[in-house]
Amino acid sequence: MKFTKIQGAGNDFIVIDDRAGSFSLAESEIRRLCHRHFGIGADGLILLQNTPIADFRMRIFNSDGKETEGCGNGLRCLGRFLLELGLSLQKTRIAMHEKIVEISAIGEQIGVEMGEPQNLQLHIETEQGTLHFVDTGVPHVVHFVNELETAPLHQLGPFWRRHPLFFPKGTNVNLAKVEKGEIRVRTFERGVEGETLACGTGACAVAIIAHTLYSMPSPIAISFPGGHLEIQIDGRRLTMIGPAVKVFDGIIDFF
Repeated sequence: MKFTKIQGAGNDFIVIDDRAGSFSLAESEIRRLCHRHFGIGADGLILLQNTPIADFRMRIFNSDGKETEGCGNGLRCLGRFLLELGLSLQKTRIAMHEKIVEISAIGEQIGVEMGEPQNLQLHIETEQGTLHFVDTGVPHVVHFVNELETAPLHQLGPFWRRHPLFFPKGTNVNLAKVEKGEIRVRTFERGVEGETLACGTGACAVAIIAHTLYSMPSPIAISFPGGHLEIQIDGRRLTMIGPAVKVFDGIIDFF
């Protein structure tokens, strides 16, 4: 089984061409592939598939082996994979769970039209502070802090990720600090169950909440430990632009 490892701002994925529909690995096997020491190492695994409702379908599995609703950085990495296959990437329609998005090459970067966020809720009071919630394809909470580097994401992430307010699906957790010209963010990802170097849907969540709360103008620059993303806001429609870089190709032959 051939694969390509691609990373977007440090969020890395194993990407497989499954247009033939032959992929059949179990959760435990996906966990092994994504393991940083005993496998290839990745935040998730992405399948490129055919579908009658769009140009392609993206299925994505987190590193825990479970399929999730979507992933912004994963969409950009899928876009890079399409380019690696020699396919066009201009408003290419990708079916992802229950929505269809468009991805395009923008210079060396990849842009994703993420559509409109859903279920925006501001000023949710919890035992550990005030949260803001929005669904940008997957659920996210955002908590603004004064000191980002020293904030205890390793404690707050698991606490809010499984909080009863977000039962049964749980949520991703973003700590954000607004600075002049950008917002710096750290994200605890559901399914990875730890901090990742970047999160595309998290960047969209932080951007629309900051735009709503603080009237931050579009485009909004989002800085993660792994790199930078730009979120454009037109009304309530979001477009994410950022890097997606091939790391290496390989063959899976140990199953």
